Amino acid sequence: MEGAETLRLGLALSGGGTRAACFHLGLLLRLARQGLLENVSAVSTVSGGSLAIAAVFSENGNRWPSSVEYEQTVYPALRTKFTKTDLFSIAALVSPRSLIRYNARLINRRAHILADRLRTVWGITGKLADLPATPKWWINAASIRSGKNWRFSKGEMGDWKFGRHYSPDVLIADAAAASAAVPYAIGALHLPVPAGGWYQTDPATGKPVQSVTQTLTTLPIWDGGAYDNLGLEVLVKVGRQSPDWDFLICSDASGVLGPPARGFLANLLRGNLVTPRLFDLMGDQVRSLRSRMLMREFSRGEVRGLIVRMGNSVRDIDLKSGRVRQHDEYHRFQTDQEASVAVAHPTALNRLSPLEFERIVRHGFEVSDASLAAHAGSEFDQSFMWDAA
Repeated sequence: MEGAETLRLGLALSGGGTRAACFHLGLLLRLARQGLLENVSAVSTVSGGSLAIAAVFSENGNRWPSSVEYEQTVYPALRTKFTKTDLFSIAALVSPRSLIRYNARLINRRAHILADRLRTVWGITGKLADLPATPKWWINAASIRSGKNWRFSKGEMGDWKFGRHYSPDVLIADAAAASAAVPYAIGALHLPVPAGGWYQTDPATGKPVQSVTQTLTTLPIWDGGAYDNLGLEVLVKVGRQSPDWDFLICSDASGVLGPPARGFLANLLRGNLVTPRLFDLMGDQVRSLRSRMLMREFSRGEVRGLIVRMGNSVRDIDLKSGRVRQHDEYHRFQTDQEASVAVAHPTALNRLSPLEFERIVRHGFEVSDASLAAHAGSEFDQSFMWDAA
């Protein structure tokens, strides 16, 4: 069996606004604690996951951080950013300065406003071409025109039905904003379409088949969660091991599907990125089906990995896995109630209070640690406590 130091890690980071982003930061902190960020070879992100990884790269000069860099420099900077700045809130958008800057775009170009705020407020600069070759990072969105999973990466953008372009001249902030462009609440990002350089690809292999000419000048792209909120499609092919990773961690920070939200417009005015109830039902069903597919692959031994799921407490994970701890050990972890509060945090892009930020990041850290210990084998048999983070 390979040791953890040689195991290539693939990460699939779900959507869910800043709630998901903070949960994923906790997973990264847990991996950094074991010195494993250097092992990450492939990352696939959706929405909140895309915002988190864009911020991580931005804080480290568009380089993937080492474990030490993440713990000592990147994570503290992101804690400040998430708790001091409003990325996309009503208060931030209707201030006199914002009204002058954005004017009519508030009505029909809100995804472009999000991209602008990623650049100016979060400092996410650079283009896809500026990213490193390793780890491979796929930013997932959805094409309204083709109805397929639209991917951005360092050397590619597109989908198999519309076509793929192999030298995308796209800002990282634009790609991340498109991935997070929740239908109706934010709306589509209108992506400029180069006239040349497009290729039809084989849907099974992704390889180019023939060149195609595109007549559109712009293409509406929105939230990757509308197609696959877990970001699994690019990383997992049924029945075969990926060439890009050896062990997959799917971090699912999707919100809980509760009763229908009351006051759709009032929720939007509070900054919650709510969608019509039908969208929530369909999204929850797609997520469940993809989770089951992935678990079936794990159980068959076709691929190795696990799902780190938000909302589970350490006690929950231990009970399901049969792990036995001393009763008083659980006082060192978040309570079941705190885990429930964390997963119930609304899907939004508002500033978090320091308490909210720490609650969600700690939840991601502890759930990741317990899940790895329970399901990942001897490579992850070390345990780390939050109070040491």
